[in-house]
Amino acid sequence: MSVLARSRTATAVARRSLALFVTTALAATIALTATAAPASAAVPDRWGFAYLQTPTPAPGTILDTSRQWGGWKTSLPGAWATVDQIGVGRYRVYFPATASTNGVAHVTAVDNAPRWCQVAATYPFGADQAVEVQCYRPGGGPDNARFVVDYSTSSGLLPPGSHAFGYVRGTPPGGMTASFNSAGAANTVAHLGTGIYEVRLNGLSTTALSGNLQATAEHPNLPRRCKIARWGVSGGAVLAYVFCFDPTGAHADSWFNLTYHRERPIFGAVPPKHFAYVWSPGLGGPTDFNSAGGVNSIMVSGVGQYLVTLPLVGYRMTTVQVTAFGPTPDYCNLQTPWILSGATAIIRNVICFNNAGAQTANQFLLTYSSNV
Repeated sequence: MSVLARSRTATAVARRSLALFVTTALAATIALTATAAPASAAVPDRWGFAYLQTPTPAPGTILDTSRQWGGWKTSLPGAWATVDQIGVGRYRVYFPATASTNGVAHVTAVDNAPRWCQVAATYPFGADQAVEVQCYRPGGGPDNARFVVDYSTSSGLLPPGSHAFGYVRGTPPGGMTASFNSAGAANTVAHLGTGIYEVRLNGLSTTALSGNLQATAEHPNLPRRCKIARWGVSGGAVLAYVFCFDPTGAHADSWFNLTYHRERPIFGAVPPKHFAYVWSPGLGGPTDFNSAGGVNSIMVSGVGQYLVTLPLVGYRMTTVQVTAFGPTPDYCNLQTPWILSGATAIIRNVICFNNAGAQTANQFLLTYSSNV
């Protein structure tokens, strides 16, 4: 078992590929801009996370109570997120008292075999928030799978210097149907080419890469995967290039959900006070954060397998999301459910696959949070 290198640059091929797309498409790009949210509400307004512990749940199954929590627990401490399976590989998750229309969802498959899960739809279901999840196997056939899902919706602002949080729900032609920016600045989504998007989160960056990004494909009826191909900072903005693919590995337009969080959990709330995130090429820098001061680590544990250890943040109910990084159609999941050992959160393992379903080395972004 070898320690993953503390820094790693993208390959020349990746740079040339992305530069070509950006250079040829920027002149024709139209970015749609969201209006800043009012400053009257908290960050976030409503949120929840949950883990589906069985790929074939009975109707109304309560999701794993050791790996779910949400803002509803303040007023409804006895309520739990539940799930219905509504088709092969298709599930409807219900977050209690979380209904909203301006949120984003993220989902990560949990499976030893090559599987991926995407958001199919999000919508209010009475007072609850429904998140439909669709899972696939290589080739694009629907298949049952376990997964972890997060949802949040925010408005209002954060005081200057108090971390950063923002998200978009991008649309296939560019633009957004949901957006939030904790600095009150505008977010934009530009369509640079088939399946290629530039997301600009203005006012949220520091002078160097910091924080964490997560991206999840969304499509109601077609298999899609989206990932972070590259990211950077420019003029106070976080720039993220999102690449989306179909099951053949070709670029394909898609809806997608993207969240940026710096020194906050993926759902934006503080508390909780125990959370961490890593970007595998950037260990030791500001993209490697542990709220309790622990030293995060990533160990190569097999071909395309990575053991992630997050000390001092392993408390109570918890969630993990992972997004592959780089320009290829490769993707990353969780091989098994994460566990807590004392106060250490252990993710055994992040597991990455190529488009054909073979395990392959890949870079990734991972984020973790407890509920306290």
